[in-house]
Amino acid sequence: MQEKYSESHGQRPRWPGFCKTARKRMKIFLAFFLTWAIGTSGSCLDMGSEIAASIRAGNARELSQWFNNNVDLTVLGKEEMYSKGQAEQVLRDFFTRHPPKSFVLKHKSNNPTAAQYGIGSYLSTGNSRFRIYFLIKKIGNQSFIQQLSIEPEL
Repeated sequence: MQEKYSESHGQRPRWPGFCKTARKRMKIFLAFFLTWAIGTSGSCLDMGSEIAASIRAGNARELSQWFNNNVDLTVLGKEEMYSKGQAEQVLRDFFTRHPPKSFVLKHKSNNPTAAQYGIGSYLSTGNSRFRIYFLIKKIGNQSFIQQLSIEPEL
């Protein structure tokens, strides 16, 4: 039978099978917390890299997975608020008319607590250059592309 903890015994209860000292428990907690914090703070930055890879591949379907339910999309001067499905179709049309040769993400934000953005240079197989800008907003625990713009690069 297990004895209950009492001050008279002079013993502290222990977590069976776990660390025996408070200091060691704290180190494990801090290691876990830091691993979690680094992983979640970089998620938007990783998202920017994944978005860039989708643009580089000219894959409208993959890119649209990052869209919010409605996205502010500007393509070659035409600005509209589109549903996720409509925006995918507009981008598919753009990629069909201007197939990708390369896409270089030139700037991206580094502040994980604020809205994220990326700015890049897109080169089509016809040697047309475009500037692509995207804005990522966090809504609850998820991040979405709220705005995407494709304009001719001057």
